[in-house]
Amino acid sequence: MPSAKTQEIANIFYEIADILELKQVAWKPAAYRKAARTLETLSEGIEDIVNRGGIKALMELPGIGEALALKIEEYIKTGNIKEYERVKRLIPSGVEEMMHIASLGPKKAMRLYQELHIKSVAQLEQAARTGRIRKLKGFGPKSEQDILRGLSFLQLRKERALLGTALPIARDIVNRLQKLKVVKAAEPAGSLRRMKETVGDIDILVIASDAKPVMNFFTTMPDVATVLAKGPTKSMVILKQGIQTDVRVLEEKSFGAALQYFTGNKDHNIALRTIAIKKGLKLSEYGLFKRSGGYVAGRTEQDVYKALGLPYIEPELRENMGEIEAARRHALPKLIGYDDIKGDLHVHTNASEGSAKIEEMARVARALGRQYIAICDHSKTQKISHGLDEKRLLKQIAEIDRLNKRFEPLGFRIFKGIECDILPNGRLDLADSVLKQLDIVVASVHSRFKSPKDEMTKRICAALENEHVDILAHPTGRLINERAPYAVDLEKVFEVAKAHGKIMEINSFPNRLDLNDVNIKAAKEFGLKFSIDTDSHSPDHLRMMEFGIAQARRGWLEAKDVINTLPLKRFEKFVESR
Repeated sequence: MPSAKTQEIANIFYEIADILELKQVAWKPAAYRKAARTLETLSEGIEDIVNRGGIKALMELPGIGEALALKIEEYIKTGNIKEYERVKRLIPSGVEEMMHIASLGPKKAMRLYQELHIKSVAQLEQAARTGRIRKLKGFGPKSEQDILRGLSFLQLRKERALLGTALPIARDIVNRLQKLKVVKAAEPAGSLRRMKETVGDIDILVIASDAKPVMNFFTTMPDVATVLAKGPTKSMVILKQGIQTDVRVLEEKSFGAALQYFTGNKDHNIALRTIAIKKGLKLSEYGLFKRSGGYVAGRTEQDVYKALGLPYIEPELRENMGEIEAARRHALPKLIGYDDIKGDLHVHTNASEGSAKIEEMARVARALGRQYIAICDHSKTQKISHGLDEKRLLKQIAEIDRLNKRFEPLGFRIFKGIECDILPNGRLDLADSVLKQLDIVVASVHSRFKSPKDEMTKRICAALENEHVDILAHPTGRLINERAPYAVDLEKVFEVAKAHGKIMEINSFPNRLDLNDVNIKAAKEFGLKFSIDTDSHSPDHLRMMEFGIAQARRGWLEAKDVINTLPLKRFEKFVESR
């Protein structure tokens, strides 16, 4: 994931693109967006690239020429981009905020400003609630509902950060804290450690011989925007990324108890305290104690659970969703491990909207320890993504065959695939005669997200009945904090998928994580199999597998539930058997 500064520049480029598009400037919006997408896929900080090689190193990145490289350098050196300040003045400040609402966009936001004199998000909400917006041509009651829904997502983005944003930030802070001589251990806790898809804040627990240097260092980090509180053992700050972050320094004998206390959700912790009370004990963040005050456990989480008569419960399961009862029965799942995935079955290239060639995606995947990938570029209906028609797909098949002559002797294989659009009538947008030549067909919905539930359900189920479809990609179509899932009867989808031997995708992209944990567990209970895929559009996206694995763990999946935990030879047999 990109560093904080890298993401800041990417966000600025996206905003410049939106404003220039609103002002009908030719070609530049596309150039800024392409550069922003490149920045979002970097695995190292943009400042590190500049320090290593300057403008020349920046210009080696896809989509970044000299002009954009200079703007990146300007931001790193000054914290500002003059061009950004210039273009912001082209539109009213209220429009700038409104255009980030998913259901609105720049053009509609400007119309609302010009025709209804709406100058702020607050005025927009009032206008939507009082029925003023529906009077405009091209708007209606449904538009007002969409705007209100979009406003709720805008608020969510302010309140809760994506796991993919918060986790790298937390790890970076932990790494810096661990370099302090007084620090013996540092660990993130809270919903972040449970790997929830969004987090409200970051909690970090520290063991240190002296808390004062930890507090001093933490509250003066360069990425701290505001210090909310600074105490002898606990401090709270707001980072420049807008995320509240708390650090607590604890005694070693309490560290495990605190880690348990600040990791489990409220209901999980209440259930544990109830067990403790029944055993004549008292459980808190300081440890597990006898009623008389004698210390029982607390150095490690394992010690705490054992003293309560339970096996260790993995952080991702601590939601009071049946894990304590399963622990009592010794029936907890052996969760899929973060190193269990052997291949990635949903990878895009520059043939559609990706940024790299097939060979580069394969090379990076192999370097990450993968044994195979499936190239699944978009199909022809996705014109904005330069989707492949039958003729281009056949050429790609031939190219993969040529590349495999080099990769297969290395114990790595590129599988031939496609992310095929499910049309509104449930048919696929490519001919069966071509689909049958592929190893993997990933089917997905990319249009008419507001269809009625029955219509969307029939559409997806019809696609699952196609003999060539293997995997249903991002099955609910949601974008976290941006777009709600489409209305669909997942129980019916799971029934049809089970009947036809189809696989449910867990999409690892941080703003998708689709299926979610609850639906993963439900699908598992139907007896379905899964694939955990990155939906990569660049080489660096291949590193996002961790987020999908975390989602699978939260859904109680084991390695045997996931097809791409199979090593290459066994996976080849699996593909041949379908």
